[in-house]
Amino acid sequence: MSIELVTAVGVVIGFLYLLVVMQIFVARLRNRLLKNRQNRIERVWLPILVADTEVPRTLPPLGSRDVIPFLTLWNQLQESFTGDISRHLNEVAKRAGADVLARLMLEDGSLRRRLLGVSTLGHLGDRESWSGLVRLTAHKDGLLSLAAARALTRIDGAAALPVILPRLSERGDWSKNYVLAMLADLGADVVSRPLTEAALQLPPDRAERLLQYFTVAQVADAVPVVRQIIQRTKSVECLAACLRVFADVDDLDTVREYLHHPSWQVRVQAVNVLARLGGASDHAVLLPLLSDPEWWVRYRTARTLCALPGADLSRIKTLSTKHDDAFARDMLVHVLAEAGA
Repeated sequence: MSIELVTAVGVVIGFLYLLVVMQIFVARLRNRLLKNRQNRIERVWLPILVADTEVPRTLPPLGSRDVIPFLTLWNQLQESFTGDISRHLNEVAKRAGADVLARLMLEDGSLRRRLLGVSTLGHLGDRESWSGLVRLTAHKDGLLSLAAARALTRIDGAAALPVILPRLSERGDWSKNYVLAMLADLGADVVSRPLTEAALQLPPDRAERLLQYFTVAQVADAVPVVRQIIQRTKSVECLAACLRVFADVDDLDTVREYLHHPSWQVRVQAVNVLARLGGASDHAVLLPLLSDPEWWVRYRTARTLCALPGADLSRIKTLSTKHDDAFARDMLVHVLAEAGA
């Protein structure tokens, strides 16, 4: 290798090293400036935002670079408090023009700014942004579309449900736990009837996604719908979802039919229902499932046998040593050990 080539390689490496150092320096400087700006916003605005007095007639100017740190702080406070302070926060934000700024952010190219704008409009209960938020529930980005749905429920929960429920049956990228919390916040009185009726109107393969939210519905609305859906579906996922909803002993005859379903996911859900609602008479129908080829079915069956009303543990201990099937014996020993029996 010639000295010229070595020198050229050294120059390139040195240049790249300097470039990395400069990038680190710029990133640290930017973070420091952002932190300083956030600290300044908190010093200026926090006393106004959390004050228990009327909003001052004159507010500090909100520069273009102050918008993001201000709205970030404002949303954090909205997520932390309710009641009078929430109304006070809304009045401050509107007086500062945050509602207008947030509407403009709905069309911003930055996902972070759009999310912040959506959250702000939801907390403000901004009806002027309704149509824009409805459009965003169909956005390809799952986080943004779900944030728009949440904003709609904060503005008007009852009016938001006809928009959101069809989305729930279509989108697999929305967090189930977040949606459950969102629906629970609206309350069963608001959610129950629209949710269950929407599920009944859908084909079973799409209704399954709504069935997983029936835990927030009232039993009187949910169970009759499930009884209809379970009769017209062969989907394993839908059947399992239906079985999870049953909460009435009057449905146990239907549930027992699924103890012998070809799919183990359905069988195990049927066993789980008997664990919740079954009685001593179910001992006999569960016994054959101790020899089920699927481990989870055997496990849930053994647990249920030990927990049924009037369960005789001494009889189950005897069965754990004398059952004809080795898998059944092993599972009973396992479950009895878990129970400390």
